[in-house]
Order: sequence, then structure tokens, then C-alpha cells
Amino acid sequence: MTPLPSLLDTVAKHSVDLMMVIDRAGAVTWASASCSELLDVGANVLELAHPDDDLGCLLAGEPLRHRWRDREGNYRMFETVGRDLRAEPSVRGVLLQSRDVTAAAQLEAMMTESTDAAYELVTMREELIETLRQLDRSKAQLSAALVHDLKTPLTVILLTAKYVLEDVEKPDELAEHSVTIGRAADAMHRMVLDLLDIGRSEDGQLAAALADVDVGELFAELGERAKPLLIQRKQQLICEIETPALTGDAELLGRVIQNLLDNCTKYAPAGSLITMTARRVDGNYELLVSDRGPGIPDAFKTKIFDLYTRIDRDLRSARTSRGVGLAFCKLALDAHRGSIVVEDRVDGGSVFRCRWPVDLIG
Repeated sequence: MTPLPSLLDTVAKHSVDLMMVIDRAGAVTWASASCSELLDVGANVLELAHPDDDLGCLLAGEPLRHRWRDREGNYRMFETVGRDLRAEPSVRGVLLQSRDVTAAAQLEAMMTESTDAAYELVTMREELIETLRQLDRSKAQLSAALVHDLKTPLTVILLTAKYVLEDVEKPDELAEHSVTIGRAADAMHRMVLDLLDIGRSEDGQLAAALADVDVGELFAELGERAKPLLIQRKQQLICEIETPALTGDAELLGRVIQNLLDNCTKYAPAGSLITMTARRVDGNYELLVSDRGPGIPDAFKTKIFDLYTRIDRDLRSARTSRGVGLAFCKLALDAHRGSIVVEDRVDGGSVFRCRWPVDLIG
């Protein structure tokens, strides 16, 4: 390196900036003491640069923020201003004045990350508030639906109890009143159980108590429970048992099928057929409940299984989900590592398909 006047050495010694002179190729022809202490100025400055940084503009005398490798092999951030003094006989190079801004750059990066994190927190807060608002609206809708659903069996029980008192001398009618009261109470009981199990599922506590299930016994019990409503609607229940036994939680599966049967008997036409089927298909158990009703519009086929969802029957023949029974069905099948879907029946109507793997145990 060619020595420069001692005045420049003195000024450079007391400057907070690193100073050096480089030629067109980037070789250092002079460097201040502070520069030599931090950087290996014996090397070409282009060789000290970070691979992602282009120092070409420094040779043209333009300011730049960039990284140089220090004597310990670490990259530090610098802000460098170049002065083209190649026309000066005493210099004949580009004077670089560099300030180490590593700490400042790190602080800026931390501030940027903090700002981004703050924006993310604000966004998350707004999303959480909106979610809570939607949940409040959904729960309000659910409360209204539950009041409606509970009001119906309660009204039946109250009115029938009144009839019991009036017909106390008529044994035949008393028996009929007893069946009506029992059916209404059973509907309320199942609704309460569904709500409790939905709560357990939200807490991660709904689990299937797996055991061997006799399909014939299960279908016979479900058919007996549905019998009063089937008679009232003049509907016929057909049972198709292609597999006599399956593995699952008999109590959960029974309530699933009973919810689906109630759905079908309510909305399928009077005098129509309802079918329950049990079978094995491709390593899965399947329980199907199908009817000859008006079907469910495609836009609602997934929504009817969502919790707190109520679909008003403002479309022709669209069924109404109270947000409990069918939501419970989905959660019960989830507990079996399975699924439930509703499909269009070939000859008209709907098919509710419950499916879960055969190899649940082990």
C-alpha cells in the first residue's frame, strides 16, 4: 500500500469511521489503523464481501449498506460511502468511509420482528373477537333451537298428562297416553345426552367404548323405539343385515342411528319406506339409514353436521338441523375414527352413511 500524507493518517486515526482507499479492482492501497484492526485489509475488499452483497457500486462511488467479513470470520454490517478520487494524484483511488452498524442493524431487525409480531397479535385479536362474536351468535341460535326442540316434547308431556287425568277411567287410552309420554321423555333424554357428549368432545374426552356389537339386537331395539312414530306416520322400517356383528360403541352408535331414524320419520313422506343397513365394505363397517323423502340440497349436505348450525326450511323440502343431533352423530363417528355423510338416494330421498375402520382395536 502506498503511504498517504501523515495528516490523513492522523485524521483517520481519530475518526469513528473505517477508512480505506481501493483501486478499480478492489485492492486496498491504504487503510486506517481502525480499519486494519477490524478487517483483513491485505485482502481484496470484494473477497471480504458477503456472497449475497454486490460491492460493484462502491467502485463507482455510490453509498451502500453491506456486509464484510471481520478478522474472526464473522460478517458485520457496514454503511459505506465512496468518493472517487482517482483523479487526485495523491490518492489515485476510491476513498471508502465505512461505519460499523451491526448493532443498529440487529436492533432494526428486532424492531421489525417486534412490529410484525405486534401486527400479528392485533390481527389475531381481531380474528378472536370475530370468532367470539360468531360463537355468541351461534349459541344464541342454538339456544333458540333448543328451546323450540325442548318445548315440543314438554308440551306433549304436559298435554298428555292432562289427558291421563281426564281419561283415568279408560285403560286403553291410558296405555296410549303412557306411550306418548314415554316417547317425548325419551326424545328429551337423548337431546340432553347429545349435549353432554358434545361438551365432552370439545374437551377431548369423548371416547368410544369399543366392544362386539350384535347388529340384530341393535336394530331390533332401535326399531322398537321408532315403532310408535312409524305407526303414526304409517311408515315401514326395513332392516338389511349383511354383517351380523361389528366392533364399536353400542351406546354411541345406537344414538347415532336413532337420531337418523327420527330425522327420516319426521321428514320422509307418510307411508314411505325407511331402510337401516349394516355391512362391511373395503375394510370398513358401514351403517346406513335411507329414506324416500325430498332429499337435502347440495349446499346443506355438509353444513347439517356442523355444531350450532340451523338451516331454516326456506327452500323447498329442505330439512332443518337444530345443530345438536346431527352434530353429535359426526362427533360420535369421529370417536370411532370414522365419518358420516349424506348422499342422494338413486330413486329419490337421502342416504346417511356412517363408516369407520374394522381394525379399531390394536
